[in-house]
Amino acid sequence: MRFFKVAARRLKSSYNRNQLLFIIEAVLINASLVLNQGIYVSGYMVLLNASDFLVGILNSSNAWATMASIFSFLVYERLEKRKGFLIALVSLSRLLVCSIIFLPLFIKSQAVLLTVASTMVIAGNILWGFYSVGWMVWIMSVSPKENRSSFMYTRMLILRIGIIAVMISSGYVLDYFNKSYGGFLVVYLASLVLAVLDIIVLLKIEEPEKKAVKQEKFDMSVFLDPVKKIDYRKYLIFTFFFYITLTISSSYSPLYLVKYLKFDYTFVSSITMVSYVFMVLSTQFWSRMEHKKGMEFVFAATAFIIALEFLVYGFLTEKTYFLLYIAPVFSGIGNGGFNICLVNYRYDLMPEDNRTVYEGWFGAVYGLCTLFAPVIGSILMNHLPVIGNRIFAYGNYQLLYIISFTTCSFVIFMFFKGPRFSRMFQASAVNCNNTLNTSNCEVVKEISEEN
Repeated sequence: MRFFKVAARRLKSSYNRNQLLFIIEAVLINASLVLNQGIYVSGYMVLLNASDFLVGILNSSNAWATMASIFSFLVYERLEKRKGFLIALVSLSRLLVCSIIFLPLFIKSQAVLLTVASTMVIAGNILWGFYSVGWMVWIMSVSPKENRSSFMYTRMLILRIGIIAVMISSGYVLDYFNKSYGGFLVVYLASLVLAVLDIIVLLKIEEPEKKAVKQEKFDMSVFLDPVKKIDYRKYLIFTFFFYITLTISSSYSPLYLVKYLKFDYTFVSSITMVSYVFMVLSTQFWSRMEHKKGMEFVFAATAFIIALEFLVYGFLTEKTYFLLYIAPVFSGIGNGGFNICLVNYRYDLMPEDNRTVYEGWFGAVYGLCTLFAPVIGSILMNHLPVIGNRIFAYGNYQLLYIISFTTCSFVIFMFFKGPRFSRMFQASAVNCNNTLNTSNCEVVKEISEEN
């Protein structure tokens, strides 16, 4: 209890009221999201006898559906008050995705059931992608630049702890119900309740004043501004190639673990939990490293560590299941710093005005690569040899992971060490180091040390 009191006191002294509420909100919405994405939506669709390809597409739909966000600025930049619109978007999004659990009660035809469920998931995720642009700009707008970096690290640290607790309990629930409909019903209802609590918190967060942009017609110059800016364009190119190389295999990971390796949900959830534990443990470390060595170093190091997870997966079979305890260590340590750098660097490049245009382009590029990736992965798996020996029992899946590691490593090398791209983050790293508030960065360190 003493730790929580100390942590709460330091958080209250370091961040404003809106930032503190956004930390609570982050725990709630991310816990809600995790309960119907990844292993959970894949497992539910497997229960409904969906094809492998459909499972792979829906597994990454929350990512590729963000493509629609590229035009979100047409709405957001015309709104002086966005809060009500954002809350309506997130409410409808979560309702659509969570409600697929009720469909088997009313639809008996498997073909119709899969069609309706897939449509609801995709529609809900498209709305989420549209919402996430305004949501992220809202978060950043209440965060002063002098403590923005430390706030993002602290926010990530706390929300990851919340996700760990949710994943432990949800895995046990699904296995208690023997992976049946009853288990998924409990999980999806819990996700819906968490979404409602998230909306209640959002209602209490203040919205900064913003002057609406009155435009009678579409302004192409404003729309293309992010890609005309060379640093941001390179950032988008890196994002595209980094995620497409990884997602060609990761979009099929839940399917591979549950359907082919036949691991139970408690085991898979515990592995995912290991990843989040290492995210939590590494967050404070990467915060210090960013302050000492700059954002470019953290970006490159964490990106490569993430890629190492896929190399480990390349040798994962039923007999080498112990490797599944090693892979999430790389995932957790890598994502502990990479995801935060991805956001901080993006907002260092953005002008104060028209942030929704820049955020929309990022969402569109991220969504585009994650849409193409499962298709590319499916084509590759159909042409890769199955092999079937002791090392490569499921050769096409395992070789796909190795391809992900190899191509992603090449992308990282070209962008951080290649002659044309190695300077893409240097200016931002200098700006970040000049604006970091040392005392605020130490807040994360002190909280972790108390633990």
